[in-house]
This record gives sequence, structure tokens and C-alpha cells, in this order.
Amino acid sequence: MNWIRGRGRAAVTLVATLVVLGLLATGCFAAKNVLVRAVARGVPTAAPFFKNLGTDIAIGAALSAIAGEIGGGDPGLYGGTRDAGHCDKDRLVDFLKKPGNRDKAKAWADAQGLDGVDEIEGFVKKLTPVLLRTDTLVKNHDFKKGKADAFDALLEAGIAILVDEFGKPAVQCSCGNPLASFEHDTDKADVKFEGPNKKWPSYDADKLTKVKPKDEPVEVYQLVDVEDPDTGLAREAGSDGTDDEVLPDPDDASASPSDSASATEETTATVPDVHGQSLADAQAALEALGFEVATAEEITDTAVPGTVIDQGPDAGTEAPAGSEVTLTIASGGGIETDPPVTDGPTDDIVDEETGGTGETTDSGFGG
Repeated sequence: MNWIRGRGRAAVTLVATLVVLGLLATGCFAAKNVLVRAVARGVPTAAPFFKNLGTDIAIGAALSAIAGEIGGGDPGLYGGTRDAGHCDKDRLVDFLKKPGNRDKAKAWADAQGLDGVDEIEGFVKKLTPVLLRTDTLVKNHDFKKGKADAFDALLEAGIAILVDEFGKPAVQCSCGNPLASFEHDTDKADVKFEGPNKKWPSYDADKLTKVKPKDEPVEVYQLVDVEDPDTGLAREAGSDGTDDEVLPDPDDASASPSDSASATEETTATVPDVHGQSLADAQAALEALGFEVATAEEITDTAVPGTVIDQGPDAGTEAPAGSEVTLTIASGGGIETDPPVTDGPTDDIVDEETGGTGETTDSGFGG
């Protein structure tokens, strides 16, 4: 009897296991979306660690279209200005060092993974102020009941933050709240817009980012100048931005002149059809698109001399801008035209003054 009962229990266990496996196979236990609180630019948080530490700004044309998981030191991920007032690290340290803020300092240090408040000053010294160019997913922390209260958040582009030496968001400047990495995939974010954090016009659920910290410390952050998006800024890690080096290309701030030349050569244009055009017209059309023009001649009696009878590459071809297009130009006999019409024989020219026959030697306008 005990043996039978044992077999029965084993059968029930087997059935239960098969059911669980079946549910997994059908996706019934698939990971659920994660509730994410929207944090709009310029909106104060309800329970901040600090007030008025820094200033968010609208970034306009500097808004980035990148999405997904991005490396913390990647060129162009973050923006910036040369105004150090967007995030004041010294004020943050001074605030957390005050005896009356000891509880906040402990909670702040704990949220940052520090061993204690004595490590705060050294940690903050290595942070770098930047501006978000994307709507960025993070783990945020309010200060509630003497502790850091963690919640998943989406920070709007234009929010000023401090990033750590690996490019990871570390502090939300407007409130001093500590930040950490978002621990889920970007497509699992279920963003909620509540109260003053209304949905901003540029929000796109398919264009959310999360930052993957670099394996090695970042020495120089290559930023887009949000006040002049055609300009890049090279900002040394730990600096405040006042000594930034201006760069010519914010989307690839590390590019050398030779890299820029290569990028230009890789830009393509469609070769136009210039068959039948004069050399001058064909050359003008090609050079307007950035092509170089070379010519060759071919004797033919089927085209007007000086016109294009062949080209290479062919019309419609995508070719690198700055590359060469060879035009074959008609020369030789060309197309015959009708002879001029005259009223009489043209073998001899009669000199009316002398009554003889002679050759003309000038146009009749000189002496």
C-alpha cells in the first residue's frame, strides 16, 4: 500500500512538472513589464535629497534618436554646455557633510554602494556633469523615512546629471538624488506619466535608452554642445566643463582629420545621365554633386562634336562623392551639315574693282 501511495505521489509530481514546463514553453510565465515612473525635465521631485543643485535645460536640435543599451563612454551619448552652473558638485559635498544632514548622507552613500559617508567627497570628485540627449531609463532614489527609496524611472532628455568614471548615471542634478543602472530590458519599461510629470512632446516608447557602464574608466567624455549641436566638446572626466576642448564633429568627436576624410569619401551620390550634353554642361552637373570629371575622345560621325557619347560609371550608379566620372566626348568628322547656299559658282571670286580673279585676304574692314 505504501508503495502504491509512493507511486501516486510520484505521478502527481511528474504531472505538475510537465504542466510547469508546458506553461514555460507557451510563454505564460514570460517576464512582465516593469512599472517605470516618468520624471520630466524641470519638474521637482516629491522627496528630493537636495534642492536646486543644478538646472535642466531644453536641448532642442541636440535631441538624439539613438535607442537601446548604449555604452557609457560612447561619443555623442551625452550633451553638455560650458556653463558649470548646470550641476554644482561642491555644493552637493558641502550639503552632505553638514551634521544636520547625516541621515541623508548615510542613505546617499548606501544607494551609491559606498562603504560610508567618508567616501562621498572622493566619489563626487570623480563625477562629470553632462546633459541627457535621450529619454534614459535609470534606477532613481527618493529620500523617504530616513532611507533611500528606490524606484525605476525614465528621465527626460535635457535633464542634467552627474556620471561616474564608467559613464553610468550617478546623480540627478536638480535634486541630488542618487542614480543606478536600470536592471531590465528597455522594451520592458511600462512608463507612467502622473501629476506634473506629463507626457513630453518628444516621448517615443520605441526610443528609450539605458546606459551600460564601460569596463574601463573613461578619460574624456565626447559630448554634443547642446547650444550648438554642430560642435562637440571634449570634457575630461571629473572636470566641471569650463575647460572643455571644442571639437569639430560631436557625433564622432574622436575622429582625426584622416578619419574625417575617409568619412567624406564614403558619402555617396547618384551619377546623373549626361549623355548628349555638351562637355561644359555635363561637367557642371557632375561637379555640382561633388564628382571629379575626366575626359576621353572618340572619333565618330554619329554625334555632334564636343558632346558626351558615353560615361562611366553609368547613369544611376551610386558612387562615392569625390570620385571620378569619365566622359567620352565625340570628335572627328561629326555629323555632316548642309553646305551653305550660294547664288552661283564659288570656284573663283571676281574682283569688281580690277575685273580679275583673285583670293580674298582680309575681312574688308582693314586697310
